[in-house]
Amino acid sequence: MSQARPHVLVVDAEKRVRDRLVHELNDGGFDVTCVDSGLAAIELVKARRFDLAVADVRAPGMDGPETIAALKAISPDLEIIVGAARPSAQAAVECMKSGAYDILEKPYDIEDMKRLLGAAMLRTHLDAVAAVHQASAALVASLARSDFPERAADLAGKVIYTTSAALALARDAVDARDEELVVYLAASGAAVPAAFVARLAAEVEGASSPVRLSAGDTPELLRTDEGDRFGAAIVAPLRLGECWFGVLLALRDERLPEFTSQEEQAIGIFAIELALAFYGRKARRARGPRAA
Repeated sequence: MSQARPHVLVVDAEKRVRDRLVHELNDGGFDVTCVDSGLAAIELVKARRFDLAVADVRAPGMDGPETIAALKAISPDLEIIVGAARPSAQAAVECMKSGAYDILEKPYDIEDMKRLLGAAMLRTHLDAVAAVHQASAALVASLARSDFPERAADLAGKVIYTTSAALALARDAVDARDEELVVYLAASGAAVPAAFVARLAAEVEGASSPVRLSAGDTPELLRTDEGDRFGAAIVAPLRLGECWFGVLLALRDERLPEFTSQEEQAIGIFAIELALAFYGRKARRARGPRAA
């Protein structure tokens, strides 16, 4: 399977700079989208997800630090490289305080830019790995808790940013007597109708890997019976071989960018850890209480 190319947002008022970066970065393994102002960048990041950004500190509409702060507020994981002609120490400090990854002098040296973009992507990847590891460790520590399913749904929000998270668990996974599918909602997110969670779980029944949904492609799937709408979802099966324990659901509302393939992968890894946890709990129940 081919790996998804990192998506870079270029913010620059000069068309020749934008055209050059599209050509050079495309050849370097990146997908590139360009806008000519900070305001346009903000509107685009509200609607779409980007891995990286290259922003001219003097792009029209907003100054560099303002643009960086606004972009990071919308998409905290977005790594931003700021371009500046002969940047002053004060400008560099202000940009870094606003959340920039680094400063690159203009005119751009493309090889330097590619190295910086690669380093920024690596930091994002390492942050994602650390988040999965921390959530998995917390999961193991919570195995004996009576509210383990709710705790597991909450931990999904530590792996990636979600509006809401939920688990739809098979009856055998939680010793339910009547329901075929039992829904548990994360305490930290917005409420989600149980019927909506069950419907999404049914849509991906039989899947062996996470399924990423967006309102742009499947608007009806992401609309609740009450008329509320979500912008994006990841539905990850909790499966070990032939054992199916249910699904983990991560949701974002329409105001937020869609999930990325990297976030899908992170949730997929956490779902495997969660399936292992339910398998262990099931095995302990089958053995029964230990003799004193």
